[in-house]
Amino acid sequence: MHAGWREYLKQRLKTSSKFYSVGLEFGDDSIQVSVLADEMQNITWVKQHLLPIHDWQKHLHNYVSQESLTNTPCHVVLSPSNYQIQQVEKPQVTESEMAQALVWSVKDLMPNQDDIVVDYFELPVQSAGENKVNVVALPKDKVEELTNGIEHTGLELKSIGILELIMADLVESGDDAILTLVQESGQEICLNIVKQGQVYFSRRLRGYENLPTFSEEELQMGVGDNLSVEIQRSMDYFESQLRQAPVKKILLAIESPHIEKLAQMMQQLTFMTVEAMHIDVTHSEDLAYRSSFIGSLGAAFVQKNGSANEN
Repeated sequence: MHAGWREYLKQRLKTSSKFYSVGLEFGDDSIQVSVLADEMQNITWVKQHLLPIHDWQKHLHNYVSQESLTNTPCHVVLSPSNYQIQQVEKPQVTESEMAQALVWSVKDLMPNQDDIVVDYFELPVQSAGENKVNVVALPKDKVEELTNGIEHTGLELKSIGILELIMADLVESGDDAILTLVQESGQEICLNIVKQGQVYFSRRLRGYENLPTFSEEELQMGVGDNLSVEIQRSMDYFESQLRQAPVKKILLAIESPHIEKLAQMMQQLTFMTVEAMHIDVTHSEDLAYRSSFIGSLGAAFVQKNGSANEN
């Protein structure tokens, strides 16, 4: 009874935040923070910050206090190195038994055998005769660290998501399919094909971890060619195996000083419209969009779009 009253009073005394949402992207070395505000019913990007990953709870707690972000709805997105995705046959069990069944389906496929938690998502279309799900797995202690740590900072944790699904919230594709290439610093490239607000196809491209550091000359020494071949394979699968209309555009979210040159090279090789991705959001004058902000911005916009990808 006493615990119930304490919780009731805690909720009654909680002050509302003047901010709309906080998006956090957890990377290998840092946490990207994006803050949105609702200014006269216009969602505005008002703050951007980078925090060290070491002892992140203390740094985030200090930042939340300093910027008066307490009780702001918070959405987290994990960079690809923080989780594993495996595609497996969908178990023939009830919805309530699905999570446990999927743990056993993917446990042997994981690089380590630690205690894991899973969630899953189904793609809108599949190859003929297939009934598979994409399983997202990460260590249980990592989830507990995130939830407990963020609660301690005073933010109101609403969802934990992954980079692949965030793209569906950021790309206005409609009935035309759009292929996106997103790369976090030092990570594999995430290739997604998005259509009608959903991810229809997703894969990771290995071997391009150093792509942002390449010079124009290095990009022309086969890198652009190889990347274009991988893209073409994905588009061929999308059309032939999933029986979908061709992709209409390719968007790049790669933090390279030569992004325009890379887009030009890929456009010549794929005969597609290729552009650097840009999120069109009202923002404070001191902020400028960079592709490295895409994860935290996408997480912050989950509040607006109302989709929690992973919990």
